[in-house]
Amino acid sequence: MPKSDIIIIGGGAVGLSCAYYLNQAGYEVTVFDGNGPDKKSSCSWGNSGMIVPSHIVPLAAPGVVKKGLKWLFDPESPFSIEFKPSIEMLAWLWKFRKAANPEHVKSGANMFRELSLSSRDLYLELSKKMSFGLETKGILMLCNSDDALTEEYKISAMARKIGMEAVDLDPIGVQLIETGMKLTVLGGVHYPLDCNINPVKYLEVLHDFLIDHGVKIFHNTTVSGLTVGNGNVESIKVSGQSWSGNNFVLAAGSLSSKLIQQIGIKMPLMAGKGYSVTMEAPIKKPALPALLIEARIASTPMGAKWRFGGTMTVTDSNRKINQKKLNA
Repeated sequence: MPKSDIIIIGGGAVGLSCAYYLNQAGYEVTVFDGNGPDKKSSCSWGNSGMIVPSHIVPLAAPGVVKKGLKWLFDPESPFSIEFKPSIEMLAWLWKFRKAANPEHVKSGANMFRELSLSSRDLYLELSKKMSFGLETKGILMLCNSDDALTEEYKISAMARKIGMEAVDLDPIGVQLIETGMKLTVLGGVHYPLDCNINPVKYLEVLHDFLIDHGVKIFHNTTVSGLTVGNGNVESIKVSGQSWSGNNFVLAAGSLSSKLIQQIGIKMPLMAGKGYSVTMEAPIKKPALPALLIEARIASTPMGAKWRFGGTMTVTDSNRKINQKKLNA
């Protein structure tokens, strides 16, 4: 049976990042990735590349459940639930509903802030060794309605109370910062500590670095089971073969919860499906990344390219493309 000191299940941004730090610490690392080498079908490849200490409000915020039910059958809605009655989905929805309260938002704000700032520091440190399009100009939250702008100002005030930098802007203030394009908005908030990367470049350079430094990466592999002995995971079943390891890292996204169910651990985790479109060489593009609040669309300039990403569909690992969502 082949063996590795550390086995990482999942070769997206989280899995490869774990592999990097473990490799640098001197461990023998093997990564099993369900995607192909180009990773085009992975969430890590298609996301908007935003590193956001400003995101101190969790998805399970007051009013989200009500909005989710309202948006459920709207093909243009930014958030929806692909409802299929199952024990896992019902249990997750119940926990989500219980968490969507003001107390949860307040208690989680500092944790999100610290986690995101620590993540930002690691990206800054890593960018000294690798080039993956890191930009540190901040991110804009742009609003086109009074209600949305009022809510964003409340969030920015909350951010400042816990030590985050947040600048409230009127239309003139927004335009002074966004020098790449002319905008028509009511106002917004600028978070200077937010930054962004090119996620495609990040995966590419990190993958190449790991290969050059002796990390084994197996693509198009499916981890189907875990074997436990003496209270510890001892091996995994992957593409018809067993691999043993001294330590295991689970970084398989929404598939993680299904894997660890086999060893009696319950993880209330559902998949989130979104869409992105990348313009290869637009005539104009913005100077700063932005979130268009009402539409829940992320806009990220990435070198010569411009990527739009949006919508969140909670699903039970269904990867089928919803054409109505994409068209919207």
